[in-house]
Amino acid sequence: MKGSQVLERLRKSGYKITPQRQEILNALLGSGINIPQSAEEIHKKVIEKYPHISLDTVYRNLQVLTDLEIVSKLNLQDGKNRYELNYGEHHHHLICLKCGAAEAIEFCPFKSVDIKKIEEEKKFEIRRHSFELFGYCKICRHQPEGTEPGTFEGTDDQE
Repeated sequence: MKGSQVLERLRKSGYKITPQRQEILNALLGSGINIPQSAEEIHKKVIEKYPHISLDTVYRNLQVLTDLEIVSKLNLQDGKNRYELNYGEHHHHLICLKCGAAEAIEFCPFKSVDIKKIEEEKKFEIRRHSFELFGYCKICRHQPEGTEPGTFEGTDDQE
Protein backbone atom coordinates (compact mmCIF):
# COMPACT_ATOMS: atom_id res chain seq x y z
CA MET A 1 0.00 0.00 0.00
CA LYS A 2 1.44 3.36 -1.02
CA GLY A 3 1.55 6.40 1.27
CA SER A 4 -1.05 8.23 -0.81
CA GLN A 5 -3.41 5.22 -0.58
CA VAL A 6 -2.99 5.14 3.20
CA LEU A 7 -3.81 8.84 3.51
CA GLU A 8 -6.84 8.49 1.26
CA ARG A 9 -8.12 5.55 3.30
CA LEU A 10 -7.76 7.58 6.50
CA ARG A 11 -9.64 10.53 4.97
CA LYS A 12 -12.46 8.32 3.67
CA SER A 13 -12.81 6.80 7.14
CA GLY A 14 -13.19 10.25 8.69
CA TYR A 15 -9.74 10.57 10.26
CA LYS A 16 -7.62 13.69 10.08
CA ILE A 17 -4.18 13.49 8.54
CA THR A 18 -2.18 14.92 11.43
CA PRO A 19 1.57 15.49 11.20
CA GLN A 20 2.07 13.01 14.05
CA ARG A 21 0.01 10.33 12.29
CA GLN A 22 2.02 10.92 9.12
CA GLU A 23 5.25 10.58 11.08
CA ILE A 24 4.06 7.25 12.56
CA LEU A 25 3.43 6.05 9.01
CA ASN A 26 6.88 7.31 7.97
CA ALA A 27 8.43 5.37 10.86
CA LEU A 28 6.66 2.23 9.63
CA LEU A 29 7.87 2.87 6.09
CA GLY A 30 11.42 3.28 7.41
CA SER A 31 14.02 2.69 4.76
CA GLY A 32 11.55 0.98 2.45
CA ILE A 33 12.02 -2.42 4.04
CA ASN A 34 8.91 -3.66 5.79
CA ILE A 35 10.34 -4.78 9.14
CA PRO A 36 7.85 -5.29 11.96
CA GLN A 37 8.49 -2.78 14.76
CA SER A 38 7.25 -2.41 18.32
CA ALA A 39 5.30 0.67 19.39
CA GLU A 40 8.32 1.69 21.44
CA GLU A 41 10.61 1.51 18.38
CA ILE A 42 8.13 3.57 16.37
CA HIS A 43 7.85 6.07 19.24
CA LYS A 44 11.65 6.52 19.34
CA LYS A 45 11.62 7.47 15.65
CA VAL A 46 8.61 9.79 15.95
CA ILE A 47 9.96 11.77 18.93
CA GLU A 48 12.99 12.78 16.85
CA LYS A 49 10.64 15.09 14.94
CA TYR A 50 7.83 15.48 17.51
CA PRO A 51 9.50 15.32 20.95
CA HIS A 52 6.25 15.85 22.88
CA ILE A 53 4.28 12.96 21.37
CA SER A 54 3.47 10.34 23.99
CA LEU A 55 3.82 6.58 23.66
CA ASP A 56 0.08 6.39 24.38
CA THR A 57 -0.62 8.55 21.30
CA VAL A 58 1.48 6.18 19.20
CA TYR A 59 -0.48 3.19 20.56
CA ARG A 60 -3.83 4.89 19.84
CA ASN A 61 -2.80 5.72 16.29
CA LEU A 62 -1.50 2.20 15.71
CA GLN A 63 -4.87 0.86 16.88
CA VAL A 64 -6.69 3.12 14.40
CA LEU A 65 -4.37 2.00 11.60
CA THR A 66 -4.86 -1.65 12.62
CA ASP A 67 -8.66 -1.27 12.72
CA LEU A 68 -8.57 0.19 9.20
CA GLU A 69 -6.33 -2.72 8.09
CA ILE A 70 -3.61 -0.31 7.03
CA VAL A 71 -1.28 -1.89 9.59
CA SER A 72 -0.99 -5.47 10.80
CA LYS A 73 -0.35 -6.21 14.46
CA LEU A 74 1.89 -9.23 14.94
CA ASN A 75 2.58 -11.23 18.07
CA LEU A 76 6.04 -12.68 17.59
CA GLN A 77 6.00 -14.62 20.87
CA ASP A 78 8.45 -12.31 22.66
CA GLY A 79 5.86 -10.50 24.73
CA LYS A 80 5.76 -7.45 22.46
CA ASN A 81 3.41 -6.75 19.63
CA ARG A 82 4.99 -5.59 16.41
CA TYR A 83 3.42 -3.54 13.64
CA GLU A 84 3.95 -3.45 9.89
CA LEU A 85 2.23 -1.82 6.95
CA ASN A 86 -0.15 -3.98 4.97
CA TYR A 87 0.94 -4.19 1.39
CA GLY A 88 -2.09 -6.21 0.37
CA GLU A 89 -0.51 -9.65 0.23
CA HIS A 90 -0.99 -11.81 3.31
CA HIS A 91 2.30 -13.28 4.54
CA HIS A 92 4.10 -14.80 7.51
CA HIS A 93 7.54 -14.41 9.08
CA LEU A 94 10.81 -16.07 10.03
CA ILE A 95 11.72 -14.82 13.51
CA CYS A 96 15.18 -15.05 15.09
CA LEU A 97 15.00 -16.33 18.66
CA LYS A 98 18.18 -14.46 19.60
CA CYS A 99 18.08 -10.98 18.04
CA GLY A 100 14.34 -10.78 17.26
CA ALA A 101 14.81 -10.01 13.55
CA ALA A 102 11.71 -10.83 11.52
CA GLU A 103 11.80 -11.55 7.81
CA ALA A 104 8.67 -11.91 5.72
CA ILE A 105 8.03 -15.10 3.80
CA GLU A 106 5.84 -14.34 0.84
CA PHE A 107 3.46 -17.26 0.98
CA CYS A 108 0.81 -18.65 3.24
CA PRO A 109 0.77 -22.40 3.89
CA PHE A 110 -2.90 -22.17 4.86
CA LYS A 111 -3.94 -21.39 1.29
CA SER A 112 -3.90 -25.13 0.66
CA VAL A 113 -6.03 -25.90 3.74
CA ASP A 114 -9.77 -26.44 3.37
CA ILE A 115 -10.89 -23.80 5.87
CA LYS A 116 -14.61 -24.41 5.28
CA LYS A 117 -14.19 -28.10 6.04
CA ILE A 118 -12.42 -27.34 9.32
CA GLU A 119 -15.11 -24.83 10.26
CA GLU A 120 -17.89 -27.33 9.55
CA GLU A 121 -16.20 -30.26 11.31
CA LYS A 122 -15.19 -28.29 14.40
CA LYS A 123 -18.19 -25.93 14.47
CA PHE A 124 -15.69 -23.08 14.66
CA GLU A 125 -15.72 -19.83 12.71
CA ILE A 126 -12.16 -18.92 11.70
CA ARG A 127 -11.49 -15.17 11.50
CA ARG A 128 -7.72 -15.06 11.16
CA HIS A 129 -4.64 -17.17 11.63
CA SER A 130 -0.98 -16.84 12.53
CA PHE A 131 1.92 -18.91 11.31
CA GLU A 132 5.43 -17.86 12.21
CA LEU A 133 8.65 -19.87 12.03
CA PHE A 134 11.16 -19.45 14.87
CA GLY A 135 14.87 -20.17 14.65
CA TYR A 136 18.18 -18.36 14.25
CA CYS A 137 19.12 -15.85 11.55
CA LYS A 138 22.31 -16.08 9.51
CA ILE A 139 24.23 -13.89 11.96
CA CYS A 140 22.98 -15.34 15.25
CA ARG A 141 23.18 -19.03 14.38
CA HIS A 142 26.99 -18.81 14.41
CA GLN A 143 27.32 -16.82 17.64
CA PRO A 144 28.57 -18.52 20.78
CA GLU A 145 26.08 -18.65 23.66
CA GLY A 146 26.14 -15.59 25.88
CA THR A 147 27.17 -13.06 23.21
CA GLU A 148 25.01 -10.07 22.43
CA PRO A 149 22.71 -10.29 19.39
CA GLY A 150 24.31 -8.94 16.24
CA THR A 151 27.88 -9.27 17.57
CA PHE A 152 30.29 -12.07 16.88
CA GLU A 153 33.61 -12.65 18.54
CA GLY A 154 34.74 -15.52 16.33
CA THR A 155 37.12 -15.79 13.40
CA ASP A 156 36.52 -14.55 9.88
CA ASP A 157 36.15 -18.07 8.52
CA GLN A 158 32.52 -18.18 9.62
CA GLU A 159 29.73 -17.89 7.07
